Amino acid sequence: MIEISWGPIAYVGRIPINWYGLGWVAAFLTAASVIRRGTPRSHIDPAHVESLLVWTLIGSFIGARLYFIVQNDPGTFMRDPWRVLAVWEGGLAFFGGLVGATGAAFLYTRRRQVSFARSADLFAPAIPVAGAVGRVACGLAGMDYGTASSLPWAVVYTHPNSYAPIDGVPRHPVQFYEMAGDLAIAAALLRMRGRVPDGGLFLLYLILFSTLRFGLFFIRGDVPTVALGLTNGHWTALTIFAVAIAVAVWIRHGTSTATYARGRA
Repeated sequence: MIEISWGPIAYVGRIPINWYGLGWVAAFLTAASVIRRGTPRSHIDPAHVESLLVWTLIGSFIGARLYFIVQNDPGTFMRDPWRVLAVWEGGLAFFGGLVGATGAAFLYTRRRQVSFARSADLFAPAIPVAGAVGRVACGLAGMDYGTASSLPWAVVYTHPNSYAPIDGVPRHPVQFYEMAGDLAIAAALLRMRGRVPDGGLFLLYLILFSTLRFGLFFIRGDVPTVALGLTNGHWTALTIFAVAIAVAVWIRHGTSTATYARGRA
């Protein structure tokens, strides 16, 4: 059993800062570094890459907040609309951030006539790296805590302000499971870089990550089931998985058709 006594708030001098907020900053800066390193081989203008970083940051923030609100009693936020902006209280969901960032990137690439598929592939390995960095903050603060576990590496949260229950119950360190899964996905994507058609790397990320998340939600202790014994996270993961598979099949079919047509010409 591992004891975690970190609180959710860090202090810079006398200034309180939420660990989750620091995690987001660290995750973005790390992802930006990975993306910039991969830019030369992507054949995308570095100026467009820098703009995409800004667009995806804004899109991920908006998407993460909206997804959290929708799945956590939106009526409360309708009664107190100002709380929509109170992100210092917590409330940014990764799935929403992923969808928001993808949507923002799509809009930018369409406006600037940049390849969305190639841009998505450039960003793909950086996304799980960013996710892994962010999960460290979640794990320390007790966010997204797991269900009870008797495994020797189960964690017990002891800080009175932790987001996890302070009940002495050892729990699965789900946040760190996801961190390890994210790093494994990032390694797989880097090995596959250049071996798949444009857009394939990003689709592979979506397939692998949605599979990882689907499994982990079975041992999450902070989310209720909504239908058929599954949580909102399960259903979101299934949707992303299905869409990614459908697009991958469409791309493969289109590639095969084009190859056949060239052979007949």
